Amino acid sequence: MIRISTKALQLALLMLLMPRGAFAQELSLEACWERAKAHYPLSRQYALIEATRDYSLSNASKRYLPQLSLNVKASYQSEVTKLPLDPAALGLPMSIPEVHRDQYGATLDVSQLLWDGGRTGASRELIRSEAEVSRAQTDVSLHSLRRRVNEIYFALLLLSEQSRYNDLFHEEILRTKHKVETLIQGGVATPTDLDAVEADRLRSERTQSEYLALRRSYLGALGLLMGDTLPDSTRLSFPEAEARVAGDKARPELEVLALQTQTLGARRRELSASLLPTLGLFAQGGYARPGLNFLERDFSPYYIIGARLSWSLGSLYTHRDSQRLLSTQERRLGLQREAFVTNQQIEATRQRGALDKVQAQLHYDDELIALRRRIYSSSTAKMEHGTLTGVDLMRDLTNVRLAEQEKILHRVQYLQLLYDLRWIAGE
Repeated sequence: MIRISTKALQLALLMLLMPRGAFAQELSLEACWERAKAHYPLSRQYALIEATRDYSLSNASKRYLPQLSLNVKASYQSEVTKLPLDPAALGLPMSIPEVHRDQYGATLDVSQLLWDGGRTGASRELIRSEAEVSRAQTDVSLHSLRRRVNEIYFALLLLSEQSRYNDLFHEEILRTKHKVETLIQGGVATPTDLDAVEADRLRSERTQSEYLALRRSYLGALGLLMGDTLPDSTRLSFPEAEARVAGDKARPELEVLALQTQTLGARRRELSASLLPTLGLFAQGGYARPGLNFLERDFSPYYIIGARLSWSLGSLYTHRDSQRLLSTQERRLGLQREAFVTNQQIEATRQRGALDKVQAQLHYDDELIALRRRIYSSSTAKMEHGTLTGVDLMRDLTNVRLAEQEKILHRVQYLQLLYDLRWIAGE
């Protein structure tokens, strides 16, 4: 029992110490989307947008908090108020004090807004709407990122499949080479026939090295988008062949235009609120010389309380033009939406046409491969009887390879067109 546990522990430690590339990592297209989205710097912008919105809403709400201001002043004036009376000339035993020309005062003013005509509510609505526009614009960037991931993923998928089929082709070349060497020993084939096979073997190895180099560069690009280093052993799974396009989703660009239209509505309500008066309370407490009694020569405290109705009519001059400006911007957004939808429909129609074309090509690929295989089998029999050269044999084998490569290309193209169609639809 102890021996089994020790072996299990050793195996676990060995697996932990093995390099990361020793295990083949399999990725799906959906996993690449999620990891690229999580790593993309703009994804972290959502939290900043929410924080900015919350701070702005908090500031807007504070307009209803009591507003305090402390004022201190010192002044000297050339003239002061005097009564046009001379008590001595009138025979009155009194004197009228003269106000000091140097005056001092400190006041604390408190104002409380009771009603602002709806400005605060309109401002808060505008803040929320602008935050939603920022979120939707970030969605547009992340939606574009998805297409970049698609392009790299399907390019990698094509290279992987081409490399796999090239390995099979290389193995078949080696089997053919062994067969030709046997035929040379029997006097049926010549060394020239073997040279033709050897040339194709070298060409296959060179092609394989090109595939591997390209695949490594694309893996590096995909790894940068995902924030990871992908080893050469990474495998990609084929996405679903029937990627259905949902009809109830909209492109994020259309969402941005819709939210921008809502923002204009919020601006219109804010503009209308600016025409209304504001109502509030105020209080002022002070300590000054003179106080409210301007004939008082000493410092004295005082206070004033009251209500204030303010109505600024200056915005009436620009209100009509501002409304027209908002209407013009709404019409412009409507035209942008129409143009985008038209271009989207054109692109979707073109993609569907390309999809139908590739689907028709796929219909004939298997049949064409089968025919090429039969031709190659016939050529092999002819060479065994000495009626066909090695050059002709390798030409027929190459035709088999080309037919198989075309099928791979069409299969990957079909999948990419399907997912591009989903992307165009907004998925």
